[in-house]
Amino acid sequence: MSLILLAAQEKWPEFDESWKALMSTDGSVDDLVGALRLALDKKRLSRCLPMIKEHAQSLEGRGRAADAARLYGMAVQGGGPPGELAAPLYEAAAKAWSAETWWEAYTRLSGLKADLGDPRKSWVAFERLTWFQVGRLVYHGGGWGTGEVTDVALEALDLSIRFTSGRRDRFPLNAAMEIFEPLPENDLRSQHFRDPDALRKKIKEEPLAVLRNVLERHHGRASTVSIKNALAQVGVDGTAWNGWWRKARKQAESSEWFKVTGTPLRGDVQLLHNAMDAVADLKRQLENATSLADVLARVREQLTGNQDERMRAMLLEVLEAKAAHPNEPLPLRMAAWLLLREERGATPDPLSETLRAAAAQPPPADPGKTPALWAHFQSLPGLREQERCVSALQEVLGDGWADEAVRNLQHAPSGMAKLLVDTLYAAGRASDLGAAYKDLLARPLRAPEVLISLARLGEAGKLPGELPTAVQRAQALLALASYLYVNRRGDANNLRSNTRLVEFLTKGKDSMLRRLLHGADPEAIASLQRTVQRGVDEAIDNQFTDIYMRATPVAMRAALAFFWENDRVYTTRKGLDRRKAELHHLREVKIPANQDAIGRAAAMGDLSENSEWEAAIEEQRNLTTRASEIEGELRRAVTIEDEILPEGIVSPGTHVTYKDLGTGAVHAITILGPWDTDGADQVVSYRAPLAAGLLGKRPGDKVQVQLPSGTLGVEVVAVETHPLGD
Repeated sequence: MSLILLAAQEKWPEFDESWKALMSTDGSVDDLVGALRLALDKKRLSRCLPMIKEHAQSLEGRGRAADAARLYGMAVQGGGPPGELAAPLYEAAAKAWSAETWWEAYTRLSGLKADLGDPRKSWVAFERLTWFQVGRLVYHGGGWGTGEVTDVALEALDLSIRFTSGRRDRFPLNAAMEIFEPLPENDLRSQHFRDPDALRKKIKEEPLAVLRNVLERHHGRASTVSIKNALAQVGVDGTAWNGWWRKARKQAESSEWFKVTGTPLRGDVQLLHNAMDAVADLKRQLENATSLADVLARVREQLTGNQDERMRAMLLEVLEAKAAHPNEPLPLRMAAWLLLREERGATPDPLSETLRAAAAQPPPADPGKTPALWAHFQSLPGLREQERCVSALQEVLGDGWADEAVRNLQHAPSGMAKLLVDTLYAAGRASDLGAAYKDLLARPLRAPEVLISLARLGEAGKLPGELPTAVQRAQALLALASYLYVNRRGDANNLRSNTRLVEFLTKGKDSMLRRLLHGADPEAIASLQRTVQRGVDEAIDNQFTDIYMRATPVAMRAALAFFWENDRVYTTRKGLDRRKAELHHLREVKIPANQDAIGRAAAMGDLSENSEWEAAIEEQRNLTTRASEIEGELRRAVTIEDEILPEGIVSPGTHVTYKDLGTGAVHAITILGPWDTDGADQVVSYRAPLAAGLLGKRPGDKVQVQLPSGTLGVEVVAVETHPLGD
């Protein structure tokens, strides 16, 4: 598409030279016609009129009447004199297509004829009509998407189209001219229609080829938003788009045929007519970046998998220069120096000086406060940078690194913890690690990642020294599990530590949690239940519940807790079926309907100002979140019919009569599950304030129930088992 690129970049002298070269050959004029359309959009087509006429006459002389007609048509659209061009345009069109079965119908419908004074509108309509042939692809931006012409009825002047969804419909030809965009076979939408599996493979394996397709559709240059919209039209959005765009943008930045400007979210990509020096161009962009954070992110991305030594050397050179600016935040500068150290195999002097100065500072008077050196480690922005600190610590402190690390192990940041523990173990400091493990078991919330790393060694028997009992160790790890689970939202470190701890405690048939509690006293296990009830991951909860039920006598279980005092969801079988039906409706009806709505919205074009797209995406988030919530509830669901109800005690599955101590009025409610109250008269969820206040009470008990409207004093009059089968 060299002519299109030259027109897009308005390099008119080069454009004319390339055009003249084309005129001397029998090459295709498709690229030229596309370039002339772009010149028309730029209001620069008038400069091309003399060469258009010359080229068209040359094509006629070589028997290429169809191509000549296309060029005459562009001349007419560009403001060429109708009186001079109308006759040769019609003659070329007649030579090219008058033998076709559709000629008469299409000329009549478009109004194209020999004696037409101004053929502009007629030619545009006729050219669009000629696209409507069986097997050709078109695109409907109003919701139907891509379709294939399967039939053209010339007598009825309509055509049939089969769309990607399988839907078929007929359209009048005069309407089809207005609502359908012709699609060439190299368009991504065409490729998706013809062979979606092949396109998916191409998107995954050839991101730069896909990006080129998008840019060619946009005359060689497109914004990030336009590229995102184009990929959304072939089903690549959300996380799939993010992954593809990172890979495609990185490859484009390293390519001599693409120019990338702006940020990943707000930028554009240009397809170049002449190859450029990709290294020099990227260097200019990095040098002009506003912050070290931007440079560091792009350098990290480009270094991954990039084997071009010249490119790698440039990236490190620019990063080093940016990190030298004292006005940049020190944690970012340290992250840059650590990356340079890893890539070059030599520690930058500023990094050595910074770490040695921090190590030389006296320790804080309060041992709970973080020393200066470890505060630097904690300030680093990423886990990878924190991990790199282990080798930097060894280099800066020499033989004294292990003593420093043992003294301050509790201050090691998350990314540094595991490697530091393993490195100390390999250095023969197992006894020190054993002492640290014992110390952190007594204060498990102080350094979660360090404790988890020590537990892996300690519970494998690799750390010498006397440890607390197995139950005490389980208590500490469960306390940490509860803390991490409750505080995981919005905290990436806690979320990551929670995942690691859950795996450590529950993985395998003979899991660590089962081993720690094997043979433990039932009362000791029962005492751990209060920790678990504060909230832990579902996998831990399920395993502990199984251990608890096997180890604890029935009488003790009843004395310690009622069956509903956990995070299970108690419901009747009817309520469970109702909830399952709701999930099925979400999965099979609402979510597919929403996906169709997203497809229709995406087909409307620019998504940056597309309210239908935004609404459909928001609904998608709500629906998938709701479905996930229900799935989680169903995993915790227990039917009330399967429980043994405590006799004479208010519980889920009972009919309760109570008296309002304020008014003396007597009321009755049936307490069931949260999924049993829909439309049921006098049925209250056991989680509702009134029912929750009555749970566990017996007839004659008086209680103050906290309601949203205030406190209500009630007396339980009678408790009966509800006939759940009714």
